[in-house]
Amino acid sequence: MTESFNSLIEELRNVAQELLREGQVDMFIGFGPGTLTTRTTPLFISEPDAAAKLTWSPFCANNLAAYLLDYRETTETIGVLMKGCDSRSVIRLLQDNQFPRERLVVTGIPCAGILDAEKVAPVLYPLAVVTDVKDQGDSFLLVTATEQHRFAKKDYLLPKCLECIDSGPVIYDRFLGPRPTDQEGGRKRFEEIESLEKLSPLERSEYWDQHFQNCLRCYACRNVCPACNCRECIFDQAGPDWISKRNNLSENTAFHVIRALHVAGRCVDCGECDRVCPVNIPLRLLNQKVLKDIDELFDAPMPGTDLEQQPVLGHYCADDPDEFK
Repeated sequence: MTESFNSLIEELRNVAQELLREGQVDMFIGFGPGTLTTRTTPLFISEPDAAAKLTWSPFCANNLAAYLLDYRETTETIGVLMKGCDSRSVIRLLQDNQFPRERLVVTGIPCAGILDAEKVAPVLYPLAVVTDVKDQGDSFLLVTATEQHRFAKKDYLLPKCLECIDSGPVIYDRFLGPRPTDQEGGRKRFEEIESLEKLSPLERSEYWDQHFQNCLRCYACRNVCPACNCRECIFDQAGPDWISKRNNLSENTAFHVIRALHVAGRCVDCGECDRVCPVNIPLRLLNQKVLKDIDELFDAPMPGTDLEQQPVLGHYCADDPDEFK
């Protein structure tokens, strides 16, 4: 069944306009067109008429939950657009008492997968205007003023989308369009991690060394992550000096391993760390390894799937495995 995104965009604009006009929210966070065909940009609107600038497409990759942290100390009521994986971040922010539920209005939207802009860009003219996007189940059809392009999801989706456990938002006050259906052409969860686990310790070390030696220590992965919500990051503290300002393999490895452990049980696998890394370090795999271990050790659900479910590393359970007996 083919579904056009245009009707969903119109519904989104109407809902945002209604929320702002009726004073239910002071600001609405969604997506606007980017400078290139394969890009969108987070859009912050506070006037009802500005809702006409909102858009939705398979290029809306940003996890908008991260921007809620910029307003946690204000008194504004924020409306935010949420797709499935990102909505788990909202639940984690609520569980961490990082944002009050009474100042939050979540608009859920069905997600049929996010296209990898880096793969799609070589196919499309950079300044082409997309007039419609159609979800055809196993592929997306992008219609421009002069041509059409079909992108098979199994080949062009972001890696996280191929392992998506639930494309529908787990928390919302309003929901747009039909409930999403299971994605076609996906792959087994933790498939890449299991391949890495089969390597010898030396081979795994060499694999990560090759990536970590390229790290610029730009902190883009930390800054984009909703789970990294400490008011002062340990890496910014003057003392103790957890890692120095030097940029070498040892320091880079320490940074990434420490950060992965700090978000253990709180990472929702939104994949933003992977997406924003300028040197393409597969950081999602590092976090997925922690997710896999927590799943196997504690039989815990994906973080952020249930507001009532306590974070696995945030509470004590008498049935937890004990290796010290």
